[in-house]
Amino acid sequence: MTNLARSKGVPPDDCQSEETLRTSSQAEDSHSEQSKLVVTFFAHSSPPQDQSVSSSVSENLYESQHPPKNLLSSTCEPSFAQILASLLSPAQISLDSSRSLSPCVFQSTYLVPSNVNPHSLRHETLISRFEESNSLEIVFDRLPSTTLTHRPIRLAMFDMDSTLIEEEVIDELAKSIGVTSAVSTITAQAMNGELDFEQSLRARLALLEGVNTEIWKKLQKSITIAAGARELCQELRRRGIITAVASGGFATLAEWLKDQLGLDYAFANYLLTSPSTSSYPHDHLTGLLSPDHPVVTPAYKRDTLIGLARAHSIPLSHTLAVGDGSNDLLMLAQAGLGIAWRAKPKVQREAPQRLNGTRLTDLLFLLEPPAHS
Repeated sequence: MTNLARSKGVPPDDCQSEETLRTSSQAEDSHSEQSKLVVTFFAHSSPPQDQSVSSSVSENLYESQHPPKNLLSSTCEPSFAQILASLLSPAQISLDSSRSLSPCVFQSTYLVPSNVNPHSLRHETLISRFEESNSLEIVFDRLPSTTLTHRPIRLAMFDMDSTLIEEEVIDELAKSIGVTSAVSTITAQAMNGELDFEQSLRARLALLEGVNTEIWKKLQKSITIAAGARELCQELRRRGIITAVASGGFATLAEWLKDQLGLDYAFANYLLTSPSTSSYPHDHLTGLLSPDHPVVTPAYKRDTLIGLARAHSIPLSHTLAVGDGSNDLLMLAQAGLGIAWRAKPKVQREAPQRLNGTRLTDLLFLLEPPAHS
């Protein structure tokens, strides 16, 4: 039998209450030798969704009385169930429920052994071949309790650059003074995990000395908020979910984005500025990070997720994290549901789960259906 047992991470030394946060989900697990595994199939050939996912639209996606026609259900589930049975043995799994969520999204829930590891499962060769042959992406989520039908998310944390917005802001700063190539090379290496994040950040910032501080106003007019980000955050707010952006980018734009999307929190790096000098006849960036604020490193992102969960008395099993870069991996691993969104290759391989959709509203298919008013 393939070893799909769940591995447990070591709690960070500076976050002593992590185990406390996990206690409720562990207690939920302890009463049963089985868990629910939610398997969501996304068709790669999804047509572009030009409609906003308002609360009424999102409720219709989950309307069980009138499910949308879905051709995936008749072909995917039986074949996939056979693969799952071959990995776990038929006696260890059973189909609990299945339903169409949209013409291009289908979801099945299975009862499986409680030690099944979704991250390991998605890397199984049979699963990968099934995805490729059917032009699908599959997201696995092992629920913290067999009494649940979906993971009840209460806190959602997002990366900013190339996640909630399309651009890498540091590259946009580099364009303004003609050092794009040098900065982009370091950015790509950092996001692929080839360089230590903080060292690479400081190296890139040193190249940006002299950037006019007026650049922030220009970027606010040119930055592209990612498709579906506004609608996703609107729906999360409607459900009472706490939202945050944690970015290795810069506070000026993170605070602006927080206001644009109605987020509850923003965490990012603060840059030092200087008034005009003989070398730079305008207010400008010094190329240095502020010593009065913490550097948003991968560990800082992870610890911020833990800290926010603790502050709001939310179990980590009820958290969602979404990002695309190597500096998001610790945060993604810590969350109850960690999704690498349109991520770099290394991140796609190492993240708990991954999804390469066209709109961030695709994430709503993974969450607990909204309560009908």
